[in-house]
Amino acid sequence: MSILPNQPVSATASESISDRLRRWLTHAPQWETAEYCTELTQRFLHRTAAIQQRNGMPLIVATLGGTGVGKSTLLNALVGEKIVKEGKTRPTTAEPILICHTMVNPNDWGVDLLDLRIEKRNLPTLERLVFVDCPDPDTTENPEQQKSNLSRLRAVLPLCDILLVVGTQQKYKSRRVLDELAAAAPGARLVFVQTHADKDVDIRDDWSKLLSKDYETGRIYLVDSSDAQKAEEEKRPLPTEFEELRRLLTQELTAETAVRVRQANYFGLAETTVSDCREEIVEHWTPIRKLRERIEEERRRFGIRLSEKMREELLRDRRLWESRLIGRVASQWGYSPFSMVLRIYQGLGALISSSLLARVRSIPQLAVWGALEGMRSYRSWSDNRKLKNGPGTEFLSNWEESRLRESALILTGFATDAKIATEASQPAFVLEESKRVGEAYLADLARELELICDRLAAKNNRWWMRFVYEFLFGSMTLFLLVRLAKNFFFDTIFHTDAKLYGADFYLISIFWLIAWGALLLGMFTFMLRNGLDREISESSVKWNRLPSLDLLFGGLETETKKVLDFRDELDTIGERIAKINRQAESLDQRLGKKK
Repeated sequence: MSILPNQPVSATASESISDRLRRWLTHAPQWETAEYCTELTQRFLHRTAAIQQRNGMPLIVATLGGTGVGKSTLLNALVGEKIVKEGKTRPTTAEPILICHTMVNPNDWGVDLLDLRIEKRNLPTLERLVFVDCPDPDTTENPEQQKSNLSRLRAVLPLCDILLVVGTQQKYKSRRVLDELAAAAPGARLVFVQTHADKDVDIRDDWSKLLSKDYETGRIYLVDSSDAQKAEEEKRPLPTEFEELRRLLTQELTAETAVRVRQANYFGLAETTVSDCREEIVEHWTPIRKLRERIEEERRRFGIRLSEKMREELLRDRRLWESRLIGRVASQWGYSPFSMVLRIYQGLGALISSSLLARVRSIPQLAVWGALEGMRSYRSWSDNRKLKNGPGTEFLSNWEESRLRESALILTGFATDAKIATEASQPAFVLEESKRVGEAYLADLARELELICDRLAAKNNRWWMRFVYEFLFGSMTLFLLVRLAKNFFFDTIFHTDAKLYGADFYLISIFWLIAWGALLLGMFTFMLRNGLDREISESSVKWNRLPSLDLLFGGLETETKKVLDFRDELDTIGERIAKINRQAESLDQRLGKKK
């Protein structure tokens, strides 16, 4: 029965996963959970570091079971020679024993063999396999004690490719054995063997049910190791199940299969490592989520406050933006009678100042004019400065420092709960950060105001609107000119008693022309003002979401973003491992594994 998968898993696949995990660790954030994941992943990388070096070596098959289950007897029977000491109830394996062929040099494997006793035999069963007789895990020794059976067991199990999990009617539920199996299983294929078949009840179904939650047991073999040894010595046929077990291990696990078993073990262990890291991240993710939500809440609070302040200031100073808008409309309108009215209105202050200067006749009058002109110049300078710097400059230069400090302290508490670095949430850092945010916010707001002016200028520069105002103002101008022309050219020539209009008529005409122009100008500016107020009110609603506000508490958010990227990259690696693992798992169904 072949146990080779149809499609081999590339040997470089494990190297690719290892490289991605190493790069993933280099971007680990300052987060307590990331430190745990780093430690867990580094243990995995250390454990699998020599996987490529071990691809040319035989499969390592280790025994795992409680005291007295017959591990050593089973091993001797499989090897075909009594190599390790056998016992019935007390532990007989004081140290791990490695059994290999005389042609094999274990020192070339790149693994630590200091605590292993090496036995070499020239036996056919050892041509493709290396057996390890492991110490018993159900011992009263302290597992942290150096040179204890448990410490030796835990040191040797990560080197093994296949675990012979040996149990009996009395020992198959041993908690200590199950614990050690859970730790070792992710990196090995499993073969379950019930010994003492000559005297124990068949417990394989119950054993399978016991393990079904966490393991795929594959086939569980029921053997009598002592009878198999005697049959070997007496040159008679071996018991059927024992013969099938030996054939599986010594014949059907070829050199090529050994590579694939190790690949499957690697990806199984990688999947377990990633799964453990995911579970740890999920367990500690709620504080990170709450911190990110709190950052958004604080930004939204400051954004609403800023947008309200900006709206109030713009509505208060809308005369400046109205004047700027009139100038833009006039420049787009070109040269026409009504556009001249708009231009005169913009320069009205300078015209009045010039006319007053022309009527100055004394030093006191000149002083009054100078004071008025100074006030006008200062106001013009102030208006130009506001337009240049944009609204909110004074407010943002000291934008509620106490509120920022309060938010910084709140976020520090959330960052502490999330167990990430809190330097970016300290008040001093946040205050310095707010200066850059203020500058960026003003730049964003200036762009928004430019868009508002462009929209209003385009809206009030449509052809039919230009036609209406030009027609109304041009009609009055034409009416007055026609009356003057009629009086000058027609009445005085054809009617000798008609009088030529005097200066009072010209003054009255200019008055009504100005009044009519002022009326049209008032209508036009009223429409502009309403449009500007409406645009400011509508646009200010979204000013609390301007991109520049994303810079507020940006340092702290960057820390959470690193955590988010850390989690997402782990998910990506996990998906990649799962995809490859489906191919790597296509091994003989008689081999068990951890789910």
